[in-house]
Amino acid sequence: MVFRRNSEWKTQVFRHNHGLRLTICPPCVTDVSPCAVRASRFAQRHVVFHPMKTKLAPRVAINERRAYFECFCGQLHVRTAFPSTGGFDERRPLLCLHDLAGTSASFAGLISAMGTDRSIYAIDLPGHGESDPPPRTADVVAFAEAVADLINGLRLREVDLLGQGFGAAVAAELAALKDGVVRSLVLIDAPMAAAEGWPEWEPNDEGDGLPEVFRAGRRLTRERESLAAYTARFAEALCHAPRVNIAREALANWPASERWRQVRHRALALDIGRRRPSVVDALSAGRSLDGSALPHDAFLNGAEDLAGRLRTFLDASG
Repeated sequence: MVFRRNSEWKTQVFRHNHGLRLTICPPCVTDVSPCAVRASRFAQRHVVFHPMKTKLAPRVAINERRAYFECFCGQLHVRTAFPSTGGFDERRPLLCLHDLAGTSASFAGLISAMGTDRSIYAIDLPGHGESDPPPRTADVVAFAEAVADLINGLRLREVDLLGQGFGAAVAAELAALKDGVVRSLVLIDAPMAAAEGWPEWEPNDEGDGLPEVFRAGRRLTRERESLAAYTARFAEALCHAPRVNIAREALANWPASERWRQVRHRALALDIGRRRPSVVDALSAGRSLDGSALPHDAFLNGAEDLAGRLRTFLDASG
């Protein structure tokens, strides 16, 4: 049907989530011919609405890989995760540093929860997991230098750091080494004393003292670590006792209180199973997060909840 210019009706289509609404409105009612009125009434009775299918946002897939990177003490084994969106709208990369006698596998749940909008690098620190050992005289700074080599090799311009236990100490030293690259720190169970929660034990053929060491360590970590996680760390220490002892001695000689007071980066302190972390009083730009409600296996079964809390802090840092 063709309308003349003076009597042409305007057809407006409004799109909704569930359908279309067709509206026919004349510019001037006095200009409307009887034919157009009848056409309009016919359209109102017979127009069929076709629902539009709402397109849901596709679920972001996470690509998880393993790789080895060069550092001054050999090779670092790294678990990586990155979203499948192409990287155009990613947040800053997050580097995860595990506790004494731990491995990057302890962050498996957190990788899946945090890897939807940023790249994650969970690192086997030197002498742990599948990474090469550091020099026998290595201190905490040496462990940080190995991770700094990784940052340089990947050419990362900005990163956030997450460290647990011994990894938190490494993160503090790494922030000092790469001051212009590190933007914020997440410090979980940050140590305030030498080798907290890990008694010294030297391997022997009879296994003398092993049960006592296991029980002593478990008493110190029961409030903040699940039995499965503690057992895994204990097994790692048995398999690589000489290597782990290098890290333990490095932490024993690390001036914790002094170094925490020198941290100037934005920091979030959290102790799993505790209401207020002890390290927060030593941080000049730190804030704390109540971890009393988090489960002992927060990196696994509680990873989604933990990731939500961490994401709020990390994203707020710009």
